[in-house]
Amino acid sequence: MSDRLASGPGSPAADPVHFVQLGDGPAFVGTGNADLVCPCGQSVLIKGFLPRNFLAIRIKCFRCGAVSTTPGLPAGDVLPRDAVAVERRDVPAVTPASISRGTVLACQQMVAADYALTRPRDPPAEPMVLSSAVLDSCAAAYDRLTNGGLAEHIASARRTVTLDASDYPFAWALLRLREQVGRAGWSWRFENDDAMAAMHVAAFQHFLHSWGQHPRLALIASALTAPGRFLRTMTAFATAKLLFDSGNRIGFSLPTAAQLDAVPHFGTGDGEGLALAMRSPDQLQWRERDRWNPGVLHATVVEALAAAQGEVNRNKPGILVLSASILQPGFDQALVDAIQLVLRTVGRKHRGVAAVAGMVPHVVPVERPEQVGFGYGFYPVRNPRFPGENPIRLGSQQDFAALQPARRQ
Repeated sequence: MSDRLASGPGSPAADPVHFVQLGDGPAFVGTGNADLVCPCGQSVLIKGFLPRNFLAIRIKCFRCGAVSTTPGLPAGDVLPRDAVAVERRDVPAVTPASISRGTVLACQQMVAADYALTRPRDPPAEPMVLSSAVLDSCAAAYDRLTNGGLAEHIASARRTVTLDASDYPFAWALLRLREQVGRAGWSWRFENDDAMAAMHVAAFQHFLHSWGQHPRLALIASALTAPGRFLRTMTAFATAKLLFDSGNRIGFSLPTAAQLDAVPHFGTGDGEGLALAMRSPDQLQWRERDRWNPGVLHATVVEALAAAQGEVNRNKPGILVLSASILQPGFDQALVDAIQLVLRTVGRKHRGVAAVAGMVPHVVPVERPEQVGFGYGFYPVRNPRFPGENPIRLGSQQDFAALQPARRQ
């Protein structure tokens, strides 16, 4: 099997290339099943070609002088943190260079112009200030990402009044906070509704700080336009950032008519793909805050594992992430306890699940009443029944100890 990528318009052979093939041997030897062959058909440029190893790399053929350019970063993918940016300097490929499965060579020009912007950034360490200016800034960004949908979402939030009934919780949060911010003596800490409103705005600001520069953000975050998708979308992007920070390769599946959410996908540093299933069970959301108990949580985790079997299994090992939004004392630990118990009792039935993780957005008081501390409580629990070495990379080993405090992202 071979791939043939001809040089196209705008990339004439006279332009500098990354590598110039010298002699009959390939410029690189990889670990794929296909070869990259020059359009002349007489020269193998990369033996064992894996597209993910070479992003927009130009190679000049020894036989005919044609330039072949490998595909660029796929839409929705994130440039790995250890990718090597390569200048176009006509580097002679005298002998074939071996490329490991996890190595990524990327065109330096493309990295500077576009690829580096796909990487998530770290949000500022300073807490968010709840002010009219911050609310207006977040509202404008939300309106852009929803293609002008904010007015419609606010109208819907006005009709539903309560957060529990609202399909657009960010719009509800804006309405709530705009009535409160600036009032003498007010703080979001005094009422549950204000705390939940602050959490939704802080989660959105965290998302913007982390991913706001992504060149295709409007596309991969388009689920924000759909009712009931806000926190699910925020959690998906928070999970993707955490996976990236832990050294994994990540990307997003592009939304389709059948699947509105851009679900993250990821792999280990050596390029091995892993499955990721994300669930937001109703029983773990704020509207169910008065009905959760250990039995409910246990049943919810069991049901989520069963529902995710088609996505994470022995043939597709990976992780299940459960998104929750109940901000009550004791809830996080109860969720971790339920996950531990389920994996001890039925983990053998789900041996392809390397870990189950809870992901809970939190707001915490800080020094000033108008400030909001925000972070994600992240609770990954390894499946003790997973066969062999567990492939999941999610921070340090301590992050998998259920009794540890929440990991803040």
